[in-house]
Amino acid sequence: MFESDDDIIHFKPNYPHTLPQDWKNIDNPTVYEISATLDTLKKMYVDQVRDLNQGRVDTELGEENLRNIATNYQSIKSILFQPR
Repeated sequence: MFESDDDIIHFKPNYPHTLPQDWKNIDNPTVYEISATLDTLKKMYVDQVRDLNQGRVDTELGEENLRNIATNYQSIKSILFQPR
């Protein structure tokens, strides 16, 4: 089916913790890498909200972190919907 093993997508054990610096090609990420990154950012957002609610993080710092995560999420998501 594949001419070489290079064409096979290898399972990445760090899937739930994938960020842009983990992409094989930063300039041309795969849909899998983008999806994994979006899932990671969603998890980071939920964890940050939990930390804020439990008082483990300063409110100002926590809200700034939430804004950064949301901004990164929107930026990464926009890669999937670029005009052609």
